[in-house]
Amino acid sequence: MRKPLFLLLVLTLLLAACSRVDLAYRNLDWLIPWKLNDYVPLNSEQSAWLEPRLQAHLTWHCSVELPRYLDWLQRSQQALNAGDAQLMASQVADFEQAMQRIAVEITPSAVELLRGLSPYQVEQLFTALDEQNAELREEFLQPPLAQQINQRAERMEKRLQPWFGRLDAEQRQRVQDWAQGLGGQNQVWFDNRLAWQQALREALYVRRGDDFATRISALLQQRERFYTQAYRASYAANRQAMAELIVDLVNQADTRQLQRASQRLDNLHADLAAQQCTADKALVQR
Repeated sequence: MRKPLFLLLVLTLLLAACSRVDLAYRNLDWLIPWKLNDYVPLNSEQSAWLEPRLQAHLTWHCSVELPRYLDWLQRSQQALNAGDAQLMASQVADFEQAMQRIAVEITPSAVELLRGLSPYQVEQLFTALDEQNAELREEFLQPPLAQQINQRAERMEKRLQPWFGRLDAEQRQRVQDWAQGLGGQNQVWFDNRLAWQQALREALYVRRGDDFATRISALLQQRERFYTQAYRASYAANRQAMAELIVDLVNQADTRQLQRASQRLDNLHADLAAQQCTADKALVQR
C-alpha cells in the first residue's frame, strides 16, 4: 500500500508547520497499522479483504476531509493577506485534529488487519521497524549535538525556501535560534518512538485476546497515553516554539516573500480542488 490516504494530510502539515515533512511523516508511528504493506507483505486473502476497505476510507477522505483542507487553505490565505501571523500560527492545531479524525476512521479496519497477522508477519513487521530505527538513529542521533542542531536548521531552511525563497540574514538567524532552542529533541523524539512501538509489540503478542481492539484503539487515538515523560514535558513547549517561529518569519518577510507564499497557497488550493474525487478516482490514485 502506498500513501494516498495521507498525501493531502502531509500537504497540510507542510502548510501548517512549514516544517520537516519527511521527518514528521516518519514520526507518525501510530499510522503504521494502516501502512502495514510498507513493512510486511500481505497475503492474497488479506489483500482482498483490505481492498474494499481501503477504497471506502479513500472515498471518506476525499468527500469529508478534502473540503476541510480547502477551507483551511482559504483561511490561511486570508490570514496571510491580512498579515495576521498569529492566526497563521494557530492553524498548526488543525493538523492534529485532522490526524485524530483519520485515526478514528481507520481504527476498526486496522484492528482487524493487525489481528489477522501471522507470527511470521509480526516478526517481519518488527524486523522492518528495527531496520528503520537503525537508519534514523544513524542519521539523527549519531552526529554530535551541535551538528544535530545545525542539520535541523538546514532542513528547516530547505522547507521554507519554496514558500519564501532565499531567507535573509535575520530570518536565517531566527531559524538557527529555533533549532538551538530544541536542543537534544532528536533523542527525546526517538525514545518516544521506541516507546510507542514497544506498546504496539506488546499488543500484537496478545492479538487474539478480548482487549486487543481496546489496546489498538488507544494506540491510534490516544497517543498521549504512550508519551515518554521527556516527550510529554517538551511537547507543548516545542509546539509553542514552532508557532512563534511562524509568527516571526511572517513578520520578517518582505513583500516579495509574502507574494511568493500567497502564490504557493493559491497553487496548493487549486491542486487540492482538482483532486475532488469519487471512489473510482481515489482508487486509481493509490
